[in-house]
Amino acid sequence: MPEFPFSDEGPEGEDDDVRPIDPGHHPDSVSRAYYGVYGAARTLLLVKNVETSTHAGVGNRLGFHYRDDIDTRSFSRLRSEREGCDYELSEPSEERTRTCLQQARSFVEQAEALVNEAS
Repeated sequence: MPEFPFSDEGPEGEDDDVRPIDPGHHPDSVSRAYYGVYGAARTLLLVKNVETSTHAGVGNRLGFHYRDDIDTRSFSRLRSEREGCDYELSEPSEERTRTCLQQARSFVEQAEALVNEAS
């Protein structure tokens, strides 16, 4: 069974929901949130012995195998947000960035619970 590679402990015990995010770091924060979700999604798929080689493939297979168990739309939304930041150089607001971080945290927590159930 794959080990879940994430931890809910932040650096130095700080709460991410109240710590300010420098405006220049919003795109990076969104990108990191997506990659956390991407890693969790890949872990979920490995639980079912499913491997994919693309981000779109992870999203498709995730929806096929877990649509009743986890908010698979979060993966798609965060992927879209990340692509906007990385390729279109969009600059999300702090509010939008926090929403992405909250969606990512929720997804990763749900994924961790599903992986633990499968162990």
